[in-house]
Amino acid sequence: MIKIDFSQSKAIAILLPANPAIDLVASALALKLSLELAGKQISVHCQSPMTVDLNRLVGINTVSGAIGDRNLVITFPGQTDLVDKVSYNMDTGELQLVVVPKPDCVIDPSKLKIVSGTVISDLSILMGISDLSELTGTESLVNQKLIYFNHSLDSSASCVSEITSELIKAQALPINSDIATNLMQGMTRTTNGFTSNKVTKNTFDIASWLMENGSRHQDEIQASSFPAGSIPTSSETPAVTNPDPDWYEPKIYRGTSTS
Repeated sequence: MIKIDFSQSKAIAILLPANPAIDLVASALALKLSLELAGKQISVHCQSPMTVDLNRLVGINTVSGAIGDRNLVITFPGQTDLVDKVSYNMDTGELQLVVVPKPDCVIDPSKLKIVSGTVISDLSILMGISDLSELTGTESLVNQKLIYFNHSLDSSASCVSEITSELIKAQALPINSDIATNLMQGMTRTTNGFTSNKVTKNTFDIASWLMENGSRHQDEIQASSFPAGSIPTSSETPAVTNPDPDWYEPKIYRGTSTS
């Protein structure tokens, strides 16, 4: 049974590799939606932009860029004990951070260190990633708790979406129609409509459970869905037929006279 302890984590970051397959994105968004319903603060990050074929996934617009593009962290290495308090003001129309030192202490501004894009979280889930080197800008993750969420959690599963479904089901995490639909999309696309040789009885059991929880069927877009004539049916040039011989003869038009 797959089990991950989320009880001690309030802010969780889910990190995707570059150019992720729909299986990983569907899993990340489904887990995000579920943990948000459980009262957690969740963010999903990917270092490459989301592609058009992922637009049917619920929550795809919430995926932000790589972990190095959000929060700005300012540190004072070796001077933490000298700081009394930190405040800010905008009296001049510009944001000013005010660092107040303790009595008889002086803070050396030359030791100021700015770290851009640090994700503030106490747990990072690396979706479909086996090694931290697969990501860029991971300096802020060095001292964080990391969970590698991939096939190593269940090598018999047909895809990561199946593993995510197992996790949500086993730990009784919240699930609704949007979550079930995302996971079903991930499973269906990855297993080529459940025809992959990796599909097992458990795969169908999970699919049935997702349907029981409101999974909506997503039809593939067919040419018949568009108005007639809007999609060319052939790229070949229509054959030219010769006109009747009398078409080339001069035409004589005679008017009628009236008396």
